[in-house]
Amino acid sequence: MAKIFGKLLHYLARGLSSVFNLLINLMNAIVMTFEGIRQLFVAVFIFGCSAFFFFPFLLIALPMEIWILLFVVIIIPILGPKFISFIRYANYTLTEWLFDKSESLISGKKVGYDSISDYSNKYREDAEKERIRKAKEEARAREEEMNRRFEEFFGGFSFGNFQDAKWQNSYGQNTYTNMAYDVGFKEKFEKACDTLGLDYNTDIYQVKLNYRKLAKKYHPDINKEEGAKEKFQEINDAYAFLTEENINRYNKSFR
Repeated sequence: MAKIFGKLLHYLARGLSSVFNLLINLMNAIVMTFEGIRQLFVAVFIFGCSAFFFFPFLLIALPMEIWILLFVVIIIPILGPKFISFIRYANYTLTEWLFDKSESLISGKKVGYDSISDYSNKYREDAEKERIRKAKEEARAREEEMNRRFEEFFGGFSFGNFQDAKWQNSYGQNTYTNMAYDVGFKEKFEKACDTLGLDYNTDIYQVKLNYRKLAKKYHPDINKEEGAKEKFQEINDAYAFLTEENINRYNKSFR
């Protein structure tokens, strides 16, 4: 009976995860659309601000529908990302709790945390660590850019320097080796994302969430269908490739 209830929880978690992912994609599309409209409105406003300056009564003459549209266009790009962040939080917290509960019932062994609040705290801790990591990375990138510009301005330049620079980057690494390492990286990254059902602008939290969902779906102990074992191995390989380092590298190089 416990295994049956565990499988029901597993299917419920998969369904909720699909709904949350659909909402996230929908909200991303809405935010991007309204951000484009907002930029267009800004350009029109800048072009027409002289008319409003000399004829301020034109602002009063605008119909209420235009004011409502302006408000929506301005507010959605601001609140939209916050709402998306909340959906990601709810997706991780609720579905991870359900997945672990279902696995505990199926296997008969305790998996995960005791309460849903523990998953909530774990998500916040991971998000804070990721925020700190990104802040340090951005600060380091700014410092390296300032050093690069300083060296360009004061360091001097010669043909000999150019010959050496062709094979070394600002970190003193061999460029030829890096170029060889980059061959096929974009295709491998996107293939790994396709394997886990991820957008190419994914983050490490979504990678972990989709991996957990698919790994449980195709685990040989649960899925006895033909080809499930090979699919399980493919999922593991994709997860191993989609590290934070590779995600950041793809974002910097191809977005």
